[in-house]
Amino acid sequence: MTFNSAPGTISLAMGRLAQWCLAPGLALVLGAPATAEAAVSKGTDKQLEAGATNQGGGTTSASQFRQQGSVGEPTAGVRIASARFRIFPGFLGASLSGASTTLVSQIDIIALDAKTEPLGLAITPKTWQADHDPIFLWEPPPTGAEVAGYSYALDSAPDAVVDTTSTSFDVATASPNQLADGVRTFTVQAINTAGNAGKPLSLELWVDTTPPQIVTYTPSPAALVNAAAAVRATLSDAASGVNQTTASLLVNGSAAALSYDAATGVLTATGGAWKEGANSLELRVADAVGNAQTPLVWSVTLDTKPPTGTVTINAGAAMTTSVHVTLGLNASDATSGLSSMLISNDLLTGYVQEPYTAIRKLWKLTPIRGLRDVYVKFVDAAGNTSGPVSDAIDLVLLSPETVIISGPAGFTQNQTPTFTFRCPEGDCLFARAFDNDEWSEWGPSTSATKAGLVFGNHYFRVKAAKDLNGTAGIQPDEEDPSPAERTWIVGVEPSILTVPKGPHIKMWRLE
Repeated sequence: MTFNSAPGTISLAMGRLAQWCLAPGLALVLGAPATAEAAVSKGTDKQLEAGATNQGGGTTSASQFRQQGSVGEPTAGVRIASARFRIFPGFLGASLSGASTTLVSQIDIIALDAKTEPLGLAITPKTWQADHDPIFLWEPPPTGAEVAGYSYALDSAPDAVVDTTSTSFDVATASPNQLADGVRTFTVQAINTAGNAGKPLSLELWVDTTPPQIVTYTPSPAALVNAAAAVRATLSDAASGVNQTTASLLVNGSAAALSYDAATGVLTATGGAWKEGANSLELRVADAVGNAQTPLVWSVTLDTKPPTGTVTINAGAAMTTSVHVTLGLNASDATSGLSSMLISNDLLTGYVQEPYTAIRKLWKLTPIRGLRDVYVKFVDAAGNTSGPVSDAIDLVLLSPETVIISGPAGFTQNQTPTFTFRCPEGDCLFARAFDNDEWSEWGPSTSATKAGLVFGNHYFRVKAAKDLNGTAGIQPDEEDPSPAERTWIVGVEPSILTVPKGPHIKMWRLE
């Protein structure tokens, strides 16, 4: 097919064109034959030549994929036709025969991107990233000459009102000038001069600019521990999540081993260069896009060594006549200091915990004549307990013994029991008590009666005393430290033979 140009007319010489049509890459140039150029494309059985002319001051140019014409008035009524096909100038974009119609689909934006800045790095959609003031850029539709502008919106659908004639939106210059953390969607659409809007095009960005939060952690600041315990922290990050590989815990500058449970948010650290005394701990965490929390630095005191100390009874005296003695205590702890002490008259059991003090008055020895021991353990503020230290003293009791002579024992039906008692030393005073009654006043009576006892268990106590030191009244070291006691039951003793109640017992033998 060959195109020839003559003033005011265009003719087409048709070859074997039974299956040919005008290709979109073809451009026709209408005008005066002042200038002309031809492009030739050959096949095995056909040849295509394109020509260009300039007429009436108008110019039509050709490209491989798009045609665009600018034709002057002298050719406004020209029509191109042949026996096999017909071409109307309106399809070439020229305003030759009345108004043209632009399809809505021709003003659809087909490319939308985001960058950190106009000449910055591209931002990958739907991937967590830390840029909160990106610039959105889009390409104009193919029929850009018909576009009046663009409407855009964040996290909503744009309206039909032109917001900008530019092909970009820079968040950094807007108000607000940054995107909030989370999933953010930018949508833009073109609007033509007729007020028609193209298809909206959206881009989803995942923004995370907030570092992880350290919700809780142990040991707490200024804590006192007696072992290099594990450090635990609960972390939270609402967006990209904690990046375990960037987390670290330094103990006195030495890294500890870390493990992180993403389901619970618990970070556990073990090891590190712990030392006796004050230890510096530094915890660093970051999320998946690199937002790092300000390092958390605190101090923990480690005390693994128990206190040391001694105990002295009655300032080191060899003998005492009173069961109540004074303990002299001397202990120290190099790191955390003393907290309490444990005292007992037995090496293995019976320890009583009390606040540490240098002097413990009126500690009661086991009221048995002979050598009596006292054992003490010291406890520091970190909970370390020392081994027992002890001292001994010879207990010589000047107080009398107490002996019950008569009274009920075992089972009795008598609800008004009477007890008699004495002291071998003679000339003693006695105090007694039934069940939960308070001790009676001291007196010389050697018997005691209680009327109206109810059925059940009962017990009786009596202790003797003798004035030995000349001080008015009975002093603690003048009374028997081990009162005599008796228990019994008011009631009927049960029968030895008891007939069981219940169903008959059947016996049989397996053959």
